[in-house]
Amino acid sequence: MSLAFAALVGRAFWIQVANSDFYIAQGRARYQRRESLRVPRAKIVDRNGNILAIGEPIYDLWVDPNRFAGASTAQLEIVSSALDVPVERLKRYRLASSRFIYLKRLVDVDTAELLLAKEIPGLYGVRGEKRYFPEGALAAQIIGLAGRAGQGVEGIELAANKWLKGSVERRVVVVDRLGRVVEDPEYAGIPEPSANVVLSIDRNIQRMAFDALKQGIERSEAKAGCAIVVDVVSGEILALVNMPTFDPNDGAGKQMTPTRNRALTDAFEPGSTIKPIVVALALEKGVISERTRFDTAPGTLRFHGKVVHDTSNHGCIDTTEIISKSSNVGMVKISELLSATEMWRNFRAFGLGGLPLSGFPGVTAGVLHPPTRWRPIEKGTMAYGYGLSVSIAQLARAYQVLANDGVIMPLSLYHSEGGHLPGTRVISSATARSVRWMLEKTVEPGGTATMASVPSYRVGAKTGTARKNDGNGYRSGQYLGIMAGIAPMSNPRIVVAVMIDTPTRGTFYGGPVAGPIFARILKGVLPYLGVVPDKALIAVGR
Repeated sequence: MSLAFAALVGRAFWIQVANSDFYIAQGRARYQRRESLRVPRAKIVDRNGNILAIGEPIYDLWVDPNRFAGASTAQLEIVSSALDVPVERLKRYRLASSRFIYLKRLVDVDTAELLLAKEIPGLYGVRGEKRYFPEGALAAQIIGLAGRAGQGVEGIELAANKWLKGSVERRVVVVDRLGRVVEDPEYAGIPEPSANVVLSIDRNIQRMAFDALKQGIERSEAKAGCAIVVDVVSGEILALVNMPTFDPNDGAGKQMTPTRNRALTDAFEPGSTIKPIVVALALEKGVISERTRFDTAPGTLRFHGKVVHDTSNHGCIDTTEIISKSSNVGMVKISELLSATEMWRNFRAFGLGGLPLSGFPGVTAGVLHPPTRWRPIEKGTMAYGYGLSVSIAQLARAYQVLANDGVIMPLSLYHSEGGHLPGTRVISSATARSVRWMLEKTVEPGGTATMASVPSYRVGAKTGTARKNDGNGYRSGQYLGIMAGIAPMSNPRIVVAVMIDTPTRGTFYGGPVAGPIFARILKGVLPYLGVVPDKALIAVGR
């Protein structure tokens, strides 16, 4: 007995003194666990604080079939009724050989906590977060999608993921033998999410542009379309809409969801909307003036083995009329006064061939080949919008230069309360004003953009009609209708650009296809921004 007692004393000494640290650690490993607690994902809001994306707490409910077998028939019926899961399926779960089966995911908190409070054997829940988009399809291609793991996968959710996801907090919890948390010594409440990500988008302007584009798409039975509204001075994007669209609350888990933001990712030949950019260069170089006359008769021009066409014989017209009547022949003759290098540098200065904004996935720079690759015919066709490609965002940025007295600004989808960065001068303010005058004449009777006219406001715009190119050549009978413009002309505040892809009902020309959309956006946005009607004002010096 003495030897046995001595052995017990020795063993106790070994466990409690000599090797106590090891056994204490082993004990803690069986009841303590270090868990990661992710800070709730931050909200995405518009420039006025309206919520565009927010995290919604949810539960994923699961069962341990081994213990779930002990649930009574009455308890199974409670679960079935609350989760809309057939009782027969629940009975099959009790016979499974695994120790884990998902019962239902994305269960709202009230329903899940009510079930868990009933202490049904083998029923457990894991708290999580589901992303909710209050505006649904309105800004779907901008906001994008967030995955189940709390990571952004599209749009701003991806671009701003670093700021949205916040940090991860670690805590030590006490668990029972099934891993359930029974005590949380370090719990101090749910951590606050990161600061909101504030977009430049104005929800109300977004709605106006969305409704106008949707109506225009339906009217022309077009394949797709997009529109953008840009603040002239800051370069902030006030609205960016695309069709077709989707509701991220319904389609977040579906494949083939149309998440592509066409306004930023799709490039196309701009057609006649590029003409004011080329005219701006010629005016800046001093090789033409507003009143320089060009003979465009008989409405065609044989040029380096090709024939350039106008829609009709405009005869002898000046530079302003070349823009207002959209003469391709006149633009080719203007291009003959410029070198390929000068035109290329001018395009680049206006933002073509470069990214119009940063901080968003998939933004295209379009196509602008170096001047060494231009043949004479290509220099001529580029003057009226063929041979290069742009996105609608790039086109809007180029017109922002004309609206902002010759100073280019980077576009932005984020709102800055502290002001904007200084821009870069591209052309003189005098040249910008001259081109704006031409654009205003284009909207007046006799011009090609009369559909862009808005009551009480002076508007300047340019239409474009381009054959659709799929990379393998032009598609027969398929066109893009385009319009870009500025308002109000007395003191430009916004630039609006619209592109309609493959209209199939009625005409395919840019004026009647994109013009009504452009005008409807302006009719809503200008009064909303408090812009004073200026149609009664007379341009100084004109």
